[in-house]
Amino acid sequence: MNDKSQMIAENCFTRETLEGTVINCSQERTPVIGTSSFFLVTFIFVWPFELRILNHNFHLTFFKKFQPTRFQAQSQMDGAELGNRRVGSVKAAVNFYDDRIAETDNPSQKKTLRDFSMKPFSRTKELHRARRDIGRYRDSKWTAESAKAQAESELTTAKKTVKNLSSMIEESSYEAKTQMRDIERLEKLGRSQHEAMVARKNESYEYAQVMRELEYLKRELLKLKLDVASVLEEKARAEKEIEASNSKMLSCLTTAEELRKEIQEANEEQILAELARIEALKELADIEAKREKEANEFSFKLDSTRKKLKEAIEELDESKEIEMKLAVTMSDVDLLQNELNSVKQMEKMVKRDVSVKQFEGSFRKGEESEDSTTLQTITEELEAARKELALIREEGFQFMGSMDVIRNELRHVTAETDRLKKKEGKVDSTVQTLSAKVLRAKSKLEAVSAAEEKARTIVISLSHTLDKLKTETEAAKKENEQISKEVTTTKEEIQKTEFEIDMTEERLQGVMQELEAAKASEALALEKLKTLTENIMTKRAITAQHSSLITISQFEYQYLTKHAAAAEEIADKKVAAAQAWIEALKASEKEILMETKIVQRELKEAKLEQELEVYTKEKLLSIKMSSEELDNWPRKREKSLSKSFQRARSRKSIKLNGTVTPARRAKFQKSASPATRLVNPFPIKKRKKVIPNFAKLFRGKTNTRAT
Repeated sequence: MNDKSQMIAENCFTRETLEGTVINCSQERTPVIGTSSFFLVTFIFVWPFELRILNHNFHLTFFKKFQPTRFQAQSQMDGAELGNRRVGSVKAAVNFYDDRIAETDNPSQKKTLRDFSMKPFSRTKELHRARRDIGRYRDSKWTAESAKAQAESELTTAKKTVKNLSSMIEESSYEAKTQMRDIERLEKLGRSQHEAMVARKNESYEYAQVMRELEYLKRELLKLKLDVASVLEEKARAEKEIEASNSKMLSCLTTAEELRKEIQEANEEQILAELARIEALKELADIEAKREKEANEFSFKLDSTRKKLKEAIEELDESKEIEMKLAVTMSDVDLLQNELNSVKQMEKMVKRDVSVKQFEGSFRKGEESEDSTTLQTITEELEAARKELALIREEGFQFMGSMDVIRNELRHVTAETDRLKKKEGKVDSTVQTLSAKVLRAKSKLEAVSAAEEKARTIVISLSHTLDKLKTETEAAKKENEQISKEVTTTKEEIQKTEFEIDMTEERLQGVMQELEAAKASEALALEKLKTLTENIMTKRAITAQHSSLITISQFEYQYLTKHAAAAEEIADKKVAAAQAWIEALKASEKEILMETKIVQRELKEAKLEQELEVYTKEKLLSIKMSSEELDNWPRKREKSLSKSFQRARSRKSIKLNGTVTPARRAKFQKSASPATRLVNPFPIKKRKKVIPNFAKLFRGKTNTRAT
């Protein structure tokens, strides 16, 4: 290499460009394009226009077709580690190559190149640049070895996806074997240094590519490990949730059995309440029939008494008329008696005055005849009046007897009316008591019916909840079975993957050993090639001083012209392998996405279960509050009924008597009819027995739910 640099310093000059370092000589032009740790392209053109030597990597077409960006990223990483390094893409190198061919075709540019070749440059710059290139090459080699050591250290902890990795490893091992065969063939032939350089660069590139793939697979394995750990955590959490759901299911089943027992008791009490209601209805029908009979009898008696009262009133009117007549006759009798008294006095006066009459006889003889006639008429009238008075007295005595009879009848009628009024009051009191009892019975029946409806609604809701719990338990059991199956399958797959990973690691170790042996053979071949290249370069430099042409062997020329097609085929194969690898990675990504979706679905189901638990707790609290209200409701109902009954009694007493008489009402209530005594105790006792049982039922429900 020192002789080469000296030869370049004597006959050539360099020029820095964006694509690389261009070395212009009098006989040859050598553009060196973008060296990196894995790639080196060198084009050598011979003046005038004849291609003699072309050293390049046969993976150029692969990079050109498939991964220019990957090559650029890797070259930038290497440049950041090694310093300010000029790195270019493969497209730039190819374009530069085409431009140089075009420049060789231009005669004007030939003259300029000859002019530039005549300019002298110092040897120190050329030596410095050559040493810099050698240092870069050594640095790239060192980075490759360090990457190799790092990959070997990381291979112990990495776990790969087995199918894709095995296919890739088989392809790489096959290619390595082919390359080893090529190297052996080249070593046997020992003719060309170019094939050894190409093989070395190819193997180094293959090694780098394998290391990159290993790193990527290591990352994928880490992701898979994390996914497996998350799946195991989800499994543990699901098992805990299943245990909790089983415990909840058992508690719900116990509560359901208790509720069934309570429902049976409630049904029995409901049957008793219905029987009591039927008996109460029968008693009410009997009471109403008796009440109608009594009302009819009372109305008939009232009609008869009213008729008697009308007759008595008519007789009283007649007696009043007779009394008026008697009063008139008595006044006439008194007048007649007064006249008789006056006549008697006149007779006495006449007897006393006989002498006067005798003295005046003569004078009054004519008048005595007239007076005697008048006296006779008067006496006759008096006798007739006396007879009439006797008759009138007899009739008066008869009227007095009839009046006494009428008065006695009026007394009897008033007594009967008082007795009937008393009976009406008693009947009203009995009717009021019966109506109060009926109202109480109706209110209790309404309360019982409302409680029955609530109990039915509660039973229906509990049956629905039991059905839901059964379906949830069945679904949870199915999920448990599915999860257990999935866990077993995942465990089996993990074991298989671990086994296959171990096998692939063993294969990789074998491949690495083969690569190390190949590198050792490469090192020997490189040393031989270095010596050969130095000898050839010295010979060509000596010949180049005398002539402008450089001769190469026909084998080298055929190899350089035909190897491009083989490189393209290999590149196509590698492109197909890379595409298959990408598809496998996409499939693995899809599997990971499916697993994440399953985990998200399980999380959503867990959230829904938590929301259902909260909803059931709230519903239980609402049912508990409603049961407490049902416990307190009969007491409130009885209080309101008692108040309304007292108000109704007070209003009826005011309507009937005009005044409030609590003592009489108390008497009427005490003196109730025997029919009401038979009706009175039954419904109250039955309802008092039924309603507290419903309260106990709901209290028992709340206690069981609270537990």
